Amino acid sequence: MDARNHEQLGARAEFYLCVARAFLVPREEAMFHAMREVLADELGELAAQLGLDIDAPLQRLREEMQLTSDPAALLQIYSAIFLAPPVPARINVGMYIDGAMNGGSVKAMEEAYSLCGVERDAGFHDLSDHLSVQLEFVALLYARLAACFAGQAGAEPLPVDPGLFLHQHARRWLRPLCADLARAGAERELEANPYHPLALILSEAVARDAVAPEVDAKAARTRNAIEQARAKYAGRGITDEDMVEIKRKLEERGLSTDHLSVPIDERDGAMGLGKKSTPGLR
Repeated sequence: MDARNHEQLGARAEFYLCVARAFLVPREEAMFHAMREVLADELGELAAQLGLDIDAPLQRLREEMQLTSDPAALLQIYSAIFLAPPVPARINVGMYIDGAMNGGSVKAMEEAYSLCGVERDAGFHDLSDHLSVQLEFVALLYARLAACFAGQAGAEPLPVDPGLFLHQHARRWLRPLCADLARAGAERELEANPYHPLALILSEAVARDAVAPEVDAKAARTRNAIEQARAKYAGRGITDEDMVEIKRKLEERGLSTDHLSVPIDERDGAMGLGKKSTPGLR
């Protein structure tokens, strides 16, 4: 565990926490000044440390914040994009995955939070798929890893990998979010839209940090064998010799072969299944 790994992980934690805070409702005047005067510089320093190429969206973020006249204007922009129905973009980004509020992805996020002993603050009145909640959780995961690499006494990794969490969730909602934010400015005739370049900056980090789960080699070989068999039989059909071989392999595994004697086009009926018609409107 060397100092370089510790510093990189710590920078990742700071980066995701910084972006998470920037996507919260800008109720306080101090948040407006932080986003206008500090945010771009801080993200630029972290990006340089992490090797992220965000110069273009970072410049756009600076420009959009300079076009935002005052704290009230920033709050109006945020509300027009994320709060005032019909919203042009979703801050509860599970909608982009599930197509509905509080869907399966939200439950998966909550399970990850619970596994790490994390609960939403009582003062935060929103769902678990809020963009800022997810990014603060990722920041926590990286911060704990940084503590481990720094050799802090008693520090152990949390049981959720930040790269895997980003792959399972953020990677899936970022593209549609960015697309909606790109359209939001024109749709709502906003004086500025700093949230679109901010999302593009986040996209660069997630593209680099998201880690796909390791594929089980045996399962992958099985799937490949199945796909090869399908392609083989689809091309030439199943012969009598094939049926003998299929029956032999099923019997070797102690599996039933009774269904093989029933013609394929009659098997649904033999199993008590039948085609259903789509019910009409009542």
